[in-house]
Amino acid sequence: MKTTRNAFLICAALGLCTLSYADDFDDFGDFGGFGDASSPAAAASSVKIGGEVSLEGRAYLDTDSAKTGVNLDGLKDMTTQAFPMARLNFSYSGSSVDANVNLKISEDSLTENKWDLLDEAVIRGYFCENKLTVEAGKMRTIWGKGDRLHVIDNFNADDYSEFIVPLYSDRRISVPMFKATYALPANNLTLEAVVTPGMTPDRFASSGRWVPGKMNTLRTLTETAVKTNLYMLQAKKDASFGTAEYMDATSNYLSYLTYANEINSNPELIFPDTESLEYSQAGLRVTGTFGSVDVGASYYYGHHKQPSANLANLAATQAMLNKGISTLLALPELDYDKKQTFGLEASTILWHFNLRAEACYNLTDDTSGNDPWVKNNSIQWLFGFDIDLPVSNINVNIQETGTYILNNDKIDGVFKTYDVDYDSDDCYTNNRLVVYITDSWKNGKIKPEATIVYGIERGDLVVMPKVEFCPNQDISFTISGLLMHSKNDESEFADWSGEKDGYFNNSYASVGVKCKF
Repeated sequence: MKTTRNAFLICAALGLCTLSYADDFDDFGDFGGFGDASSPAAAASSVKIGGEVSLEGRAYLDTDSAKTGVNLDGLKDMTTQAFPMARLNFSYSGSSVDANVNLKISEDSLTENKWDLLDEAVIRGYFCENKLTVEAGKMRTIWGKGDRLHVIDNFNADDYSEFIVPLYSDRRISVPMFKATYALPANNLTLEAVVTPGMTPDRFASSGRWVPGKMNTLRTLTETAVKTNLYMLQAKKDASFGTAEYMDATSNYLSYLTYANEINSNPELIFPDTESLEYSQAGLRVTGTFGSVDVGASYYYGHHKQPSANLANLAATQAMLNKGISTLLALPELDYDKKQTFGLEASTILWHFNLRAEACYNLTDDTSGNDPWVKNNSIQWLFGFDIDLPVSNINVNIQETGTYILNNDKIDGVFKTYDVDYDSDDCYTNNRLVVYITDSWKNGKIKPEATIVYGIERGDLVVMPKVEFCPNQDISFTISGLLMHSKNDESEFADWSGEKDGYFNNSYASVGVKCKF
């Protein structure tokens, strides 16, 4: 698959060079048709190049000196980060075909996730008097009527390496995808079909302050098992010195040492390879308008984007060791559970309210709920509205999104606490209230906004204020921040909030500048 990715990048780069070459010579005029629509100059003029360059600097507030807020000299101990980024966008528009290539240049895309350097590369063709649109490439597609929140949108995974700080569309990871859309005149009906040849799972930070606690727990289990096994094999090798079993014991130890080094250098080896047809995704969606209501229904077949851990063999081998029986510890067995999602969506305008809703049923292989290693079936929902207030240019957007795990009481006994759906408080609903407040002053030059996320059952709170100053259309300056509070260790966001002891864990203040061209 890496060879395919490299070939894809090379082809995209060659295409970009060709488009850029044509665009550079457009200023010299048309040597053939003097501006005829079919001339090379006319084709070159349809190529557009744009992009942006940005820099964000953060100062984290979770040092002791920052928490006290009184020792200015201690502020020098605050952890800082800088995030330079550049985006280049190339687009071509023809009579029956469009194409766009977007590059994302950042520290992450140049080092850890090089495939992200090619953010999107899409070819789009129009057929049947433009009723049929066929798209192919590395792309994103978003299903649902929610506003920056969705429960029926499944094809693209989320990048949580920066928690939930980026906007929903910016968190989504583009993947190779085929999409066909057919428009029918009756009731503005639109049919969509999407297929992906593999699956990209959700992404989490591999190091630093944003590594979630559950990922650390999984890595600790794996590391402990590997180290224990390595110690036992070394002890067996040393004990067999001078005997006939020494060569075999040495060979076993060296083989496992090689394996342990591979796991240590690349922890992703314990995860299944999802770049295969086994993890391909497919879905159908129909949307239309009936009266003043936009509605839709969808079906998705694929997998959960976060893994489930089967600890049965690990527990069994640990029990054998506890009884004095010599055995190697089994590593956690990880899998991305199969999932089918049946979704509904709707939106309408009622008085000054823009109403929206989504709901879905997630069907897995654990319909009865008695398999601790497979996620249970679940239902999810989203309800919300936004309204423009008659004060300044304020818009208030409120959405409530939730999940309920079905058959959550079917696991009992020794594996109850290892159940992938287990909650220590026996709370199997998870509701969040999300509020966006935006305003605009001085003819759009000053744009304050705030995002608030509150976990209803678990008491989590995230507040993200932001003020953007745009002196002109080409450049903007921002002051923003994040304040996070986790009620206790069982809170959902406690998984992300470092020390889990108060408001300031992983909270930060930031400044940024962005130039568009």
